Amino acid sequence: MANEKDSHNLFNDLVKRHRNLIRKICWRHSQGDEDLCEELIQECYLAIWQHLDTLHPEVTVVQVKAWVVWQCRNVFSHHERHKKREIATIDERQCKDIPSEDIEKASSLLDELSQTLTDDERRLLALMRQDLTNLEIAEKLGLKSRTVRDKQRHIINKLKRHYINKSI
Repeated sequence: MANEKDSHNLFNDLVKRHRNLIRKICWRHSQGDEDLCEELIQECYLAIWQHLDTLHPEVTVVQVKAWVVWQCRNVFSHHERHKKREIATIDERQCKDIPSEDIEKASSLLDELSQTLTDDERRLLALMRQDLTNLEIAEKLGLKSRTVRDKQRHIINKLKRHYINKSI
């Protein structure tokens, strides 16, 4: 229980010390939208709490501040990906106007493109589609986040090359 009490004390101290910084960067990211700002602040607090165990006990004040900012940036990245996904989602009503032959062609092309990937690449692609950060994907696959980023680029380029070659 002492460890849990220490975690609560550390969390409360972090929030107390960095409350203004978190509010300032969330306000900037929300572009003045008070509701969004409050939502982002709460998400940042949650991220800080969830990743408290990754904060090394012997870090400097500057390193703690950088860690807090890093947690907030991860929240913002997740928020931006989610927002882009919402924008990119096609409304069901719009799908009704798409001829079934076009849907079948697109489905066939996706199947064909995915066959050009290795099992590891398909696994990575599946995690990417779950809206996970590179760091989260890296943890799940036991890789470094830079390696994940490089593999993502490789997969995308591979799919592009195959698509271009197919359409020539």
